[in-house]
Amino acid sequence: MTVEHSKEIATPAHSEHSKEGGNITVVEREADLDGDEGLHELGYKAELHRVRGFREIFSMSLTCMAVPYGYGTALYVGIIGGGPLTLIWGAAVVTVLQWAVAFSLGELASRWPTSAGAYYWTFQLAPKRFRTVLSYINGWMLLTALLLTTTSVAFGMSQHIIGTINITKPEWTPDRWVYILVAYALIAAASVPLMMPPRILTILEQTNVVMIWVYKIAHIIVLSVRAKAGRRSAKYAFTQYDPSFSGWGQVWTFFIGFLPAAYANAAPGFVLAMTEETHRPEINVPRAMSYTMLPASLVMAWAFLLPLTFTMPSSEELLEAPGGIILPYAYKLIVGNDTGAILLMFGMLYMGFNCLVGINCTASRQLWSFSRDHAVPGSKIWSRVNKSGNVPYAIALCLVIQCLLCLIDLGSSVAFNSFVSTAVNAFAASYMLPVLLSVLEKRRSIASAPFTRHTVGWICNIVVLVWVPLALVIFSMPVALPVTPESMNYASVVFGGFITIAAVWYLVYARRVYEGPPESMGL
Repeated sequence: MTVEHSKEIATPAHSEHSKEGGNITVVEREADLDGDEGLHELGYKAELHRVRGFREIFSMSLTCMAVPYGYGTALYVGIIGGGPLTLIWGAAVVTVLQWAVAFSLGELASRWPTSAGAYYWTFQLAPKRFRTVLSYINGWMLLTALLLTTTSVAFGMSQHIIGTINITKPEWTPDRWVYILVAYALIAAASVPLMMPPRILTILEQTNVVMIWVYKIAHIIVLSVRAKAGRRSAKYAFTQYDPSFSGWGQVWTFFIGFLPAAYANAAPGFVLAMTEETHRPEINVPRAMSYTMLPASLVMAWAFLLPLTFTMPSSEELLEAPGGIILPYAYKLIVGNDTGAILLMFGMLYMGFNCLVGINCTASRQLWSFSRDHAVPGSKIWSRVNKSGNVPYAIALCLVIQCLLCLIDLGSSVAFNSFVSTAVNAFAASYMLPVLLSVLEKRRSIASAPFTRHTVGWICNIVVLVWVPLALVIFSMPVALPVTPESMNYASVVFGGFITIAAVWYLVYARRVYEGPPESMGL
């Protein structure tokens, strides 16, 4: 494959020294601070503008994760999955497990800092005979996960907007097309900041991080002070467990209840697609992913969940929420007046909207990168970059695809849960593959990566290889028994369908044009 360079390649002179901090080891470099020279070594030319340092990429990671929004939108499954005990301790367990995923991805991103991410690493690590097809399928899994996540965020917001209206009009039950129209309006609104120069987007993301904590403080104070549904003991808040709603029994119900935590922490690697817009990406991107999970995600999760579990109504009462949208209904019961509940929901919806913008941004970069390697039909269009360093055609295609995916809800009332579960599974599978390949080669390729710790890295890799297969099973199961067409989890069908389409397209056409990403000069 011929690789075009925008400037001469200069092998950076390294002057390395270890610097330990928290849960990472950083090896700093004197040269290649910008990242473009390292990108050339990976076979790509620099086309995007590097407008992000650690603060900016960390802010984007927090914006995309939108932890309170993730827990809030999937709260129904948390109640079905056992209630307070599952919510509180499930958050802790899943966050630690996903931190292991983030750390494992960070090591790979430090070795190969490119927006191509997991499919590039797969190509570099896989046996030559299989690396092109494995890279192709991995890239499609990752792109599928991002597009389904953005769709689930838009559709979840539409449900919660309706749920917020139900605070004052509980009898209103709109037709399914109303939810779709609201989702379309949100997708259209999200396109506005996306089309702005990337530097402006970083300002919006940093503002959003401040607003997240403002919402957190308001959430804690208002729920703790009002508590109109009664106050719970610490024993109830931390240990109350009722598996009777799911029908799965004592043990499996606990795992089913992991879904809110898994959705809120679905993709610690969201910002990988922004690598080529980040200064010193081999250090800043891994750090941002790692610190987003621990301590940030767990702190934000408990700051959201604990005020709820200490003041929440009974599970039976919460499950009577209009349309099954629990959070606005819970706010109404706990706060005791409509105005306060609506104001709290505005804060949640604000976070959700910024999350929609942020994940759409990462999805567009992933689509742009995959198109740059000729893996997507119409690649020449979607891989175009404008003068401001934006990718408007890739952004437009991502938004159109989301609008089409929303139409699935017309034929299935469980589309949202399927989107959520499929996105979680697709992220997990796409992340696990390069980690598995790295373990099979005994981590030799990443041994000298700037962001690494040998023992911790091995432990995290093994955790990933155990956790991901379990997660694929858990999040493909129906939430409750007995199973009906309405309660069935179609995640495995949707996930398998996307993989089948990608594989067929590869055999029919893509194998003639997709040669994989370029060879890394370091191998």
